[in-house]
Amino acid sequence: MELRERIIEVTSDLFMNNGCKSVTMDEVAAANGISKRTLYEHFNDKTNLLEECLLMMGEKMKAAGDQAFNGSKSILELVCIEHESQTDLMINMRIRFFEELKKFYPVLYNKMYKRFTDYHKVTTKKFLDRGQQEGLFLKNIDTELVGKMIFEIAVLIQNSEIFSLANHSRKQLFRESMVIYFRGMSTEKGIKLIDKYLNIKG
Repeated sequence: MELRERIIEVTSDLFMNNGCKSVTMDEVAAANGISKRTLYEHFNDKTNLLEECLLMMGEKMKAAGDQAFNGSKSILELVCIEHESQTDLMINMRIRFFEELKKFYPVLYNKMYKRFTDYHKVTTKKFLDRGQQEGLFLKNIDTELVGKMIFEIAVLIQNSEIFSLANHSRKQLFRESMVIYFRGMSTEKGIKLIDKYLNIKG
């Protein structure tokens, strides 16, 4: 791995763990075992470095999403795996990071948000189409409208101002909103799979 790539890799973890505002370029240099001079030879400033980290995070997210999509036996299995794989610590760390990004780096946040929403539109369409092909989702749903609803639910349940962790865990919110929403647009075959996952007896 080249030095520039390694810096982005190490610093992405640093930003995610500590927040994007508090991390200094001195800390970045120290974490990478390099001088600040070397750091500035590769990146103009902290904003430039942060943007490169966001781009790398986005590519990793896409790769992980594609791997999960292609490796799952069914689309509803993918939903269950997604639910099980997320920890509250991981989710809250991600929420805190993007809340800071929105507040202190709004231009970068808006660029990232635009890329994410464009990617979401494409992947959600693939998700819904596959669910219909597998006979798990109803054929007569408006996939464009449903895709928008899925995105808005995902954004809503990660809003700490609306849903405080004092009352709900993020996994509980995902279960009670997203998984139940999928149940509502599922065929009888799909409902059976979701109910089995949720331990609901018929």
